[in-house]
Amino acid sequence: MSMNSVNADGHPAPARPGGEPPTVPQGVPTAGPPPAFAPRHAAIPAATQDRTRQFTADVGALKLRAPKTMLDTQLMWLGVGLMVLGIGMGIGAYFMSHGTTLILTQNDAITLGLAAIPVSLLGFALFIRYSLSTYLRFWLARLIAAQQMPQAAPAVAGPGADATAVLPATPAGH
Repeated sequence: MSMNSVNADGHPAPARPGGEPPTVPQGVPTAGPPPAFAPRHAAIPAATQDRTRQFTADVGALKLRAPKTMLDTQLMWLGVGLMVLGIGMGIGAYFMSHGTTLILTQNDAITLGLAAIPVSLLGFALFIRYSLSTYLRFWLARLIAAQQMPQAAPAVAGPGADATAVLPATPAGH
């Protein structure tokens, strides 16, 4: 016997003709629909929601590429590796040139030392570019958001007033 064929007293329930669903006895609480919860953004004022939608639309209109964090991270570490390689090449060239009296070997060391400079500079450029990319994306979004916010009107000096009159006064010791 299944649970559907047993009534509340534990006795077998009578069979229902034609597959009719069982009814709930009077006084038994039923499971109604789940309570309706307000969405998280319901407490946000409408003006803020409008500004958020406008900001999202403005950022979307900039047509910025999506950050490829894995590639950015790999190129940043490639930059670190190239900087270390360039420094190693320079140190190796120094010891190579000072370890011999043959002029041809010293010329090779000079060439190696000069080649170390662009390798280090390329590594530095890659490191700076890809390590700052995430920060600069955040900074750009923050800058756009700050420009979107309404600001108080600046104090305007009269036609005959000195332009420095609207500047805040600073203590003499600072």
